Amino acid sequence: MKIKTGDIFNTNEGGSVVVREYRSSYDIDVMHMDSHRYLDTVQAGNLRRGNVKNPYHKSVFGVGFVGVGIHKRSYRFKNNKKTAYDAWVEMLRRCYSHKYQAKYPTYIGCTVYNDWHNLQTFAEWFHKQPNSDNTGFHLDKDLRVAGNKVYSPNTCSFVPYQINGLLTDMGALRGKYPIGVCAHGKGFRVQMSINSNLLRLGTYTTPDIAFSVYKKAKEANVRSMAQEWQDHLHPDVFENLIHFNATEDTPGYRGVV
Repeated sequence: MKIKTGDIFNTNEGGSVVVREYRSSYDIDVMHMDSHRYLDTVQAGNLRRGNVKNPYHKSVFGVGFVGVGIHKRSYRFKNNKKTAYDAWVEMLRRCYSHKYQAKYPTYIGCTVYNDWHNLQTFAEWFHKQPNSDNTGFHLDKDLRVAGNKVYSPNTCSFVPYQINGLLTDMGALRGKYPIGVCAHGKGFRVQMSINSNLLRLGTYTTPDIAFSVYKKAKEANVRSMAQEWQDHLHPDVFENLIHFNATEDTPGYRGVV
């Protein structure tokens, strides 16, 4: 059957297109029937087989789409540097992959700013950020705003991995005791991670005494690290770290990543 203007075809992505103009079997204008109304030119064989791609199809964890623009799917294998696409996919995985959240439950309830569901919008922001494509720097959402759960232009920045893991709460290790404190024999041991190395600061008679030792050491370490990396930190991040206050229940910024 000859294809004609107005014909509707389903696509393999679960959407549909309507034929806007038929010039030849190799030159057919179609419009995707969704809110974006993207126009494309396709061939008859692909149209009949449903092999018509929609750049606005939410193909990444049910929310992310590549969109229309200069930014394409690309991976870090080139020059061993992370690309905007890599960072975008990892961000969406944390927020919208049930499998990932089952393994890392601190991300349950996290979301991504709606405009960043579009790779083009996120990539434009990404390439304007200092250190965004440098090895050793990670996208962080909650050092600018304490307790933040939303990845957005107003909450995110790129931080060195030494800063990224600085305030991680080792809840599974410490159990019911204050941050930095765990039971050890008849006493309570103080331990703190510095540059991925576990430093033990002694064993004390009560959790309160142990925590006071941890608090002093942790706050000093955070301030020292902030000063060391100041030139590479967003001003909000630097200020928050300099004024960091360790409390018993949380390191101040839960789920840093």
